[in-house]
Amino acid sequence: MPDLDRASLRSACQALGLKLSGAELKLLERYAGLLHDWNQRINLISRKDTDRILSYHVIDSLAVSHLIPTSARVCDIGTGAGLPGIPLAIARPDTEMVLVESSRKRCLFLHDAVQTLGISTATIINNRSEAIPSLECDTIVSRLTAPLRRALKQMHHHRQPEGLMIFYKATDSATETDDVASILSKYRLAVVRTEDVVLPVTGMTRRFVIIGSA
Repeated sequence: MPDLDRASLRSACQALGLKLSGAELKLLERYAGLLHDWNQRINLISRKDTDRILSYHVIDSLAVSHLIPTSARVCDIGTGAGLPGIPLAIARPDTEMVLVESSRKRCLFLHDAVQTLGISTATIINNRSEAIPSLECDTIVSRLTAPLRRALKQMHHHRQPEGLMIFYKATDSATETDDVASILSKYRLAVVRTEDVVLPVTGMTRRFVIIGSA
């Protein structure tokens, strides 16, 4: 069973500035159902999170939407179960979404989800981000994956010259941000800003660390 009813999901999306159609809301619900079912067979998300796929994972994924330009080419690196990439592809059909995931088993789920949900704007790459040529993305997103220092080394070359990298972090990430000054300088990057978003439903605060050209 979905952990949010349709009205609550719609309201949460509206709180994030997203006015989704009934069809798009249904796709988010179907995605949550697929993720719940597959998670019984392979490890996609923590088992303790299976009762909050919509209320936490999907809403958290969508919280970055307002930071992504219209018609952008977006790369979700280390997407895992398609978070945030698949919810974003559903809610933002104007974007071109590239899902990068090194795990073959997780990519099996991604292919099934994209095909079942009919998401024509998504491409899946089963490889490590540092092992593939530049994807030349306008926006790179990465949700709770590697520490910032390692993530920058692995992902920076996939950014268009004027593009942004947006990292999902906790609100206590200031020390981590301070520790990457040398890496930022090496790649001629800078922290453009950080932005805190209070997530509807859970009330949790997500911090986005936004990195662009120096």
